[in-house]
Amino acid sequence: MKIIGKFNKLNPLLGLYVAAGLLIAAIPVRLYQQLTIIEQDTGFYKAIDRSVYVMYILAALALCFSYAVAFLAKNIPASKSPYRKNIILALTSILLGVGIVLDVVSAMSDFIINAKSFATAGISLLGTADQGQIPILFETVLGIFAAIYLLVFGISYIDGRTTYSQYKFLAITPFFWAIARLVGRLITKIAYVNVSDLMLEIFGIAFMMIFFMSFARISSGLSNKKAMRSVFASGAVAAFLLGTANIPRLLLLVSGNAYKITSGYSISICDLIFVFFAAAYIINAYKCAKENDSKELLNEYEKHDADMETDDDFLSE
Repeated sequence: MKIIGKFNKLNPLLGLYVAAGLLIAAIPVRLYQQLTIIEQDTGFYKAIDRSVYVMYILAALALCFSYAVAFLAKNIPASKSPYRKNIILALTSILLGVGIVLDVVSAMSDFIINAKSFATAGISLLGTADQGQIPILFETVLGIFAAIYLLVFGISYIDGRTTYSQYKFLAITPFFWAIARLVGRLITKIAYVNVSDLMLEIFGIAFMMIFFMSFARISSGLSNKKAMRSVFASGAVAAFLLGTANIPRLLLLVSGNAYKITSGYSISICDLIFVFFAAAYIINAYKCAKENDSKELLNEYEKHDADMETDDDFLSE
Protein backbone atom coordinates (compact mmCIF):
# COMPACT_ATOMS: atom_id res chain seq x y z
CA MET A 1 0.00 0.00 0.00
CA LYS A 2 1.33 3.43 -0.97
CA ILE A 3 1.89 5.65 2.06
CA ILE A 4 3.91 8.55 0.64
CA GLY A 5 1.60 11.46 -0.19
CA LYS A 6 -1.47 9.64 1.13
CA PHE A 7 -3.05 12.46 3.18
CA ASN A 8 -4.53 15.26 1.11
CA LYS A 9 -5.60 17.50 4.00
CA LEU A 10 -2.29 17.33 5.92
CA ASN A 11 -0.57 20.73 5.84
CA PRO A 12 3.04 20.24 4.64
CA LEU A 13 4.18 23.09 6.90
CA LEU A 14 2.94 21.30 10.02
CA GLY A 15 6.29 19.55 10.50
CA LEU A 16 8.11 22.91 10.47
CA TYR A 17 5.58 24.43 12.88
CA VAL A 18 5.91 21.50 15.28
CA ALA A 19 9.72 21.69 15.11
CA ALA A 20 9.52 25.43 15.87
CA GLY A 21 7.27 24.78 18.86
CA LEU A 22 9.58 22.04 20.14
CA LEU A 23 12.56 24.39 19.69
CA ILE A 24 10.84 27.00 21.86
CA ALA A 25 10.32 24.30 24.48
CA ALA A 26 13.90 23.03 24.19
CA ILE A 27 15.62 26.41 24.68
CA PRO A 28 14.79 26.82 28.41
CA VAL A 29 15.63 23.14 29.01
CA ARG A 30 19.01 23.63 27.35
CA LEU A 31 19.64 26.84 29.28
CA TYR A 32 18.91 25.00 32.53
CA GLN A 33 21.38 22.29 31.57
CA GLN A 34 24.12 24.78 30.66
CA LEU A 35 23.67 26.65 33.94
CA THR A 36 23.42 23.66 36.27
CA ILE A 37 24.39 20.17 35.08
CA ILE A 38 26.97 20.61 32.28
CA GLU A 39 30.68 20.93 33.02
CA GLN A 40 32.05 23.89 31.10
CA ASP A 41 35.48 22.30 30.62
CA THR A 42 34.47 18.87 29.36
CA GLY A 43 30.85 19.17 28.20
CA PHE A 44 29.87 16.12 30.27
CA TYR A 45 26.68 16.05 32.27
CA LYS A 46 27.62 16.30 35.94
CA ALA A 47 24.34 14.61 36.77
CA ILE A 48 21.62 12.89 34.75
CA ASP A 49 18.28 14.42 35.67
CA ARG A 50 14.88 14.65 34.00
CA SER A 51 16.00 17.45 31.68
CA VAL A 52 18.31 15.04 29.84
CA TYR A 53 15.42 12.71 29.02
CA VAL A 54 13.21 15.67 28.12
CA MET A 55 15.84 16.85 25.63
CA TYR A 56 16.03 13.40 24.00
CA ILE A 57 12.22 13.24 23.79
CA LEU A 58 11.98 16.71 22.20
CA ALA A 59 14.64 15.79 19.62
CA ALA A 60 12.88 12.49 18.82
CA LEU A 61 9.53 14.26 18.41
CA ALA A 62 11.05 16.87 16.10
CA LEU A 63 12.58 14.12 13.95
CA CYS A 64 9.47 11.92 13.82
CA PHE A 65 6.93 14.70 13.20
CA SER A 66 9.01 16.45 10.54
CA TYR A 67 9.66 13.31 8.50
CA ALA A 68 6.15 11.91 8.99
CA VAL A 69 4.47 15.10 7.77
CA ALA A 70 6.89 15.60 4.87
CA PHE A 71 6.36 12.09 3.49
CA LEU A 72 2.67 11.62 4.33
CA ALA A 73 1.36 14.98 3.10
CA LYS A 74 0.13 14.98 -0.47
CA ASN A 75 0.49 18.70 -1.19
CA ILE A 76 4.28 18.92 -0.98
CA PRO A 77 5.53 21.33 -3.68
CA ALA A 78 7.13 19.87 -6.79
CA SER A 79 10.91 19.43 -6.67
CA LYS A 80 11.73 22.54 -8.66
CA SER A 81 12.97 25.98 -7.72
CA PRO A 82 10.24 28.46 -6.76
CA TYR A 83 10.92 31.60 -8.80
CA ARG A 84 9.57 34.84 -7.39
CA LYS A 85 10.78 37.83 -5.43
CA ASN A 86 11.15 37.10 -1.72
CA ILE A 87 13.06 39.60 0.37
CA ILE A 88 13.06 37.44 3.53
CA LEU A 89 14.54 34.44 1.70
CA ALA A 90 17.01 36.72 -0.06
CA LEU A 91 18.11 38.32 3.21
CA THR A 92 18.51 35.01 5.08
CA SER A 93 20.46 33.53 2.16
CA ILE A 94 22.84 36.50 1.98
CA LEU A 95 23.28 36.47 5.77
CA LEU A 96 23.98 32.73 5.65
CA GLY A 97 26.65 33.39 3.03
CA VAL A 98 28.20 36.00 5.32
CA GLY A 99 27.95 33.56 8.24
CA ILE A 100 29.80 30.93 6.23
CA VAL A 101 32.53 33.47 5.47
CA LEU A 102 32.90 34.09 9.22
CA ASP A 103 33.06 30.32 9.76
CA VAL A 104 35.74 30.08 7.06
CA VAL A 105 37.78 32.80 8.75
CA SER A 106 37.50 30.97 12.08
CA ALA A 107 38.42 27.62 10.47
CA MET A 108 41.41 29.16 8.70
CA SER A 109 42.55 30.71 11.97
CA ASP A 110 42.38 27.29 13.64
CA PHE A 111 44.31 25.77 10.74
CA ILE A 112 47.12 28.34 11.05
CA ILE A 113 47.31 28.03 14.85
CA ASN A 114 47.47 24.23 14.59
CA ALA A 115 50.08 24.43 11.82
CA LYS A 116 52.32 26.63 13.99
CA SER A 117 52.04 24.27 16.94
CA PHE A 118 52.78 21.30 14.67
CA ALA A 119 55.85 23.08 13.26
CA THR A 120 57.11 23.67 16.80
CA ALA A 121 56.65 19.98 17.55
CA GLY A 122 58.34 18.95 14.29
CA ILE A 123 55.10 17.69 12.69
CA SER A 124 54.06 18.45 9.11
CA LEU A 125 51.72 21.33 8.23
CA LEU A 126 48.72 19.04 7.86
CA GLY A 127 49.48 17.15 11.06
CA THR A 128 48.35 13.55 11.31
CA ALA A 129 45.09 12.04 10.10
CA ASP A 130 43.40 12.26 13.50
CA GLN A 131 44.20 15.94 14.07
CA GLY A 132 41.65 17.30 11.59
CA GLN A 133 43.81 19.64 9.51
CA ILE A 134 42.69 18.19 6.17
CA PRO A 135 38.93 18.55 6.89
CA ILE A 136 39.57 22.13 8.09
CA LEU A 137 41.36 22.88 4.83
CA PHE A 138 38.51 21.44 2.77
CA GLU A 139 35.98 23.28 4.95
CA THR A 140 37.79 26.55 4.24
CA VAL A 141 37.99 26.11 0.46
CA LEU A 142 34.46 24.74 0.03
CA GLY A 143 33.06 27.35 2.40
CA ILE A 144 34.27 30.14 0.11
CA PHE A 145 32.42 28.66 -2.88
CA ALA A 146 29.34 27.88 -0.76
CA ALA A 147 29.21 31.49 0.44
CA ILE A 148 29.48 32.76 -3.16
CA TYR A 149 26.60 30.53 -4.25
CA LEU A 150 24.34 31.57 -1.38
CA LEU A 151 25.05 35.23 -2.14
CA VAL A 152 24.07 34.65 -5.79
CA PHE A 153 21.02 32.69 -4.61
CA GLY A 154 19.94 35.55 -2.35
CA ILE A 155 20.44 38.22 -5.00
CA SER A 156 18.34 36.14 -7.42
CA TYR A 157 15.39 36.38 -5.02
CA ILE A 158 15.77 40.15 -4.79
CA ASP A 159 15.20 40.68 -8.52
CA GLY A 160 13.08 37.55 -9.08
CA ARG A 161 15.40 36.05 -11.70
CA THR A 162 16.76 32.52 -11.95
CA THR A 163 20.44 33.42 -12.01
CA TYR A 164 21.50 30.82 -9.43
CA SER A 165 20.12 27.89 -11.48
CA GLN A 166 22.89 28.43 -14.03
CA TYR A 167 25.64 27.53 -11.55
CA LYS A 168 25.19 23.79 -11.16
CA PHE A 169 28.71 23.19 -9.83
CA LEU A 170 28.44 25.89 -7.18
CA ALA A 171 25.02 24.54 -6.13
CA ILE A 172 26.65 21.41 -4.69
CA THR A 173 29.32 23.26 -2.67
CA PRO A 174 27.15 23.95 0.42
CA PHE A 175 26.57 20.18 0.61
CA PHE A 176 30.29 19.38 0.46
CA TRP A 177 31.03 22.20 2.92
CA ALA A 178 28.62 20.59 5.40
CA ILE A 179 30.34 17.21 4.86
CA ALA A 180 33.75 18.76 5.64
CA ARG A 181 32.36 20.33 8.83
CA LEU A 182 30.86 17.01 9.92
CA VAL A 183 34.08 15.07 9.26
CA GLY A 184 36.09 17.70 11.12
CA ARG A 185 33.95 17.31 14.21
CA LEU A 186 34.03 13.53 14.08
CA ILE A 187 37.82 13.51 13.81
CA THR A 188 38.86 16.26 16.20
CA LYS A 189 36.21 17.10 18.74
CA ILE A 190 35.31 13.51 19.51
CA ALA A 191 38.67 13.32 21.28
CA TYR A 192 37.51 15.91 23.82
CA VAL A 193 34.42 13.85 24.73
CA ASN A 194 32.16 16.93 24.80
CA VAL A 195 29.18 14.62 24.69
CA SER A 196 26.26 17.01 25.05
CA ASP A 197 27.16 19.82 22.63
CA LEU A 198 28.91 17.41 20.29
CA MET A 199 25.76 15.33 19.86
CA LEU A 200 23.63 18.34 18.95
CA GLU A 201 26.20 19.70 16.50
CA ILE A 202 26.94 16.38 14.77
CA PHE A 203 23.30 15.50 14.20
CA GLY A 204 22.39 19.09 13.36
CA ILE A 205 25.11 19.33 10.70
CA ALA A 206 24.19 15.85 9.40
CA PHE A 207 20.62 16.96 8.72
CA MET A 208 21.91 20.26 7.32
CA MET A 209 23.99 18.14 4.92
CA ILE A 210 20.88 16.22 3.82
CA PHE A 211 19.03 19.51 3.34
CA PHE A 212 21.79 20.98 1.18
CA MET A 213 22.02 17.80 -0.89
CA SER A 214 18.35 18.08 -1.90
CA PHE A 215 18.64 21.87 -2.11
CA ALA A 216 21.45 21.45 -4.68
CA ARG A 217 19.39 19.01 -6.75
CA ILE A 218 16.41 21.34 -6.82
CA SER A 219 18.42 24.51 -7.50
CA SER A 220 20.32 22.92 -10.39
CA GLY A 221 17.23 21.31 -11.90
CA LEU A 222 18.52 17.77 -11.39
CA SER A 223 16.15 16.72 -8.62
CA ASN A 224 14.11 13.58 -8.18
CA LYS A 225 10.46 13.53 -7.09
CA LYS A 226 11.25 13.19 -3.37
CA ALA A 227 13.85 15.98 -3.15
CA MET A 228 11.41 18.60 -1.86
CA ARG A 229 10.05 16.16 0.72
CA SER A 230 13.62 15.68 1.94
CA VAL A 231 14.07 19.46 2.13
CA PHE A 232 10.91 19.87 4.23
CA ALA A 233 11.89 17.04 6.60
CA SER A 234 15.64 17.54 7.02
CA GLY A 235 15.35 21.35 7.05
CA ALA A 236 12.95 21.29 10.00
CA VAL A 237 15.05 18.78 11.97
CA ALA A 238 18.32 20.62 11.29
CA ALA A 239 16.72 23.93 12.31
CA PHE A 240 15.56 22.36 15.59
CA LEU A 241 18.94 20.80 16.46
CA LEU A 242 21.13 23.75 15.43
CA GLY A 243 18.74 26.20 17.07
CA THR A 244 18.80 24.17 20.29
CA ALA A 245 22.60 24.18 20.21
CA ASN A 246 23.19 27.86 19.40
CA ILE A 247 20.27 29.98 20.67
CA PRO A 248 20.97 29.11 24.35
CA ARG A 249 24.63 30.02 23.80
CA LEU A 250 23.55 33.39 22.40
CA LEU A 251 21.25 33.98 25.38
CA LEU A 252 24.05 33.08 27.79
CA LEU A 253 26.34 35.53 26.01
CA VAL A 254 23.94 38.50 26.06
CA SER A 255 22.93 37.79 29.66
CA GLY A 256 26.51 37.96 30.90
CA ASN A 257 26.88 34.22 31.48
CA ALA A 258 29.30 33.50 28.65
CA TYR A 259 31.53 31.59 31.06
CA LYS A 260 28.82 28.92 31.18
CA ILE A 261 29.25 28.11 27.49
CA THR A 262 31.16 24.85 27.02
CA SER A 263 34.81 25.44 26.20
CA GLY A 264 35.46 25.00 22.49
CA TYR A 265 31.79 25.42 21.55
CA SER A 266 31.26 29.08 20.78
CA ILE A 267 28.21 30.41 18.93
CA SER A 268 28.17 29.37 15.27
CA ILE A 269 26.75 32.31 13.33
CA CYS A 270 26.23 30.27 10.17
CA ASP A 271 24.33 27.53 12.07
CA LEU A 272 22.20 30.15 13.79
CA ILE A 273 21.30 31.86 10.50
CA PHE A 274 20.66 28.48 8.84
CA VAL A 275 17.71 28.01 11.20
CA PHE A 276 15.96 31.01 9.64
CA PHE A 277 17.16 30.27 6.08
CA ALA A 278 15.74 26.73 6.14
CA ALA A 279 12.40 27.99 7.48
CA ALA A 280 12.25 30.79 4.88
CA TYR A 281 13.09 28.39 2.03
CA ILE A 282 10.46 25.85 3.06
CA ILE A 283 7.71 28.46 3.56
CA ASN A 284 8.53 30.18 0.28
CA ALA A 285 8.44 26.87 -1.64
CA TYR A 286 5.02 26.02 -0.20
CA LYS A 287 3.48 29.47 -0.76
CA CYS A 288 4.84 29.70 -4.28
CA ALA A 289 3.41 26.29 -5.17
CA LYS A 290 0.07 27.24 -3.63
CA GLU A 291 -0.06 30.48 -5.62
CA ASN A 292 0.80 28.63 -8.84
CA ASP A 293 -1.95 26.08 -8.14
CA SER A 294 -4.43 28.94 -7.61
CA LYS A 295 -3.36 30.57 -10.88
CA GLU A 296 -3.70 27.29 -12.77
CA LEU A 297 -7.16 26.76 -11.25
CA LEU A 298 -8.17 30.32 -12.20
CA ASN A 299 -6.96 29.76 -15.77
CA GLU A 300 -9.04 26.59 -15.94
CA TYR A 301 -12.14 28.50 -14.77
CA GLU A 302 -11.50 31.30 -17.27
CA LYS A 303 -11.04 28.76 -20.08
CA HIS A 304 -14.25 27.00 -19.02
CA ASP A 305 -16.17 30.31 -18.99
CA ALA A 306 -14.83 31.17 -22.44
CA ASP A 307 -15.97 27.80 -23.76
CA MET A 308 -19.42 28.34 -22.26
CA GLU A 309 -19.69 31.75 -23.94
CA THR A 310 -18.76 30.17 -27.28
CA ASP A 311 -21.44 27.52 -26.80
CA ASP A 312 -24.03 30.18 -25.95
CA ASP A 313 -23.14 32.15 -29.08
CA PHE A 314 -23.45 29.02 -31.18
CA LEU A 315 -26.89 28.20 -29.69
CA SER A 316 -28.11 31.76 -30.23
CA GLU A 317 -27.31 31.46 -33.91
